[in-house]
Amino acid sequence: MTWPRDFIETVGVEPYYKDGHGVIYCADCMEVMRDIPDGSVDLVVTDIPYGEVNRAAGNKVGIRKLHKGDADVVTFDLSDLIVNLLIICRGSFYMFCSTEQVSEIRHRFVDSDLTTRHGYWEKDNPSPHLGQHVYLSTTENVIFGKAAGSTFNAHCRKPIWHSPVVYKPVHPTQKPLSIIKDMIVTSSNPGDIVLDPFLGSGTTAVAAKQLGRRWIGIEINPDYCKIAEDRLRQTELAL
Repeated sequence: MTWPRDFIETVGVEPYYKDGHGVIYCADCMEVMRDIPDGSVDLVVTDIPYGEVNRAAGNKVGIRKLHKGDADVVTFDLSDLIVNLLIICRGSFYMFCSTEQVSEIRHRFVDSDLTTRHGYWEKDNPSPHLGQHVYLSTTENVIFGKAAGSTFNAHCRKPIWHSPVVYKPVHPTQKPLSIIKDMIVTSSNPGDIVLDPFLGSGTTAVAAKQLGRRWIGIEINPDYCKIAEDRLRQTELAL
């Protein structure tokens, strides 16, 4: 398969942006993932929308989606998302998630015979909000899943990443580039394909591009697609 032309032809959605390293789709990730060939992705690194599991609606997850000052509640099926990711990815998974989502993700990984670990991003500079009344919120969950025989380039590491919160973020839940790069180096090799179905401001794509990996990014919000494109073009100039 010639990258990215032949790959793009398998997906029914028109690319928002593409270069010799990867492609951004401005669309619903479930729509795009239906067309991605089975087992064609080597690594998934993503920060899924956080939300409470709505137990009255099964695995539906409610999300506050902020767009141009308006807040809308949207839903996606967490179980369906994971099932689709397991079909198209033959390697490892890193999923930032809320506490309420941890159990569902881990159960799906275990049921699919993945080795799992519950990791954390420990923030070096947590927000002092309400610090006079309660402990600071210093960690975010990262669920790791690894298929048998897939790449693991670390040795005797704890699944804990230390990094400050991003200074002047361009996305409200932007993750540090250093953490995403470490995950990609650990669980992929140069030339592998990295997927982020919730690309946001493009951090996963930028990290993959800097590290010589190919990448697929999917983001439903066109404003963030534009931010991701700008960051990728700046990365291209720096390479």
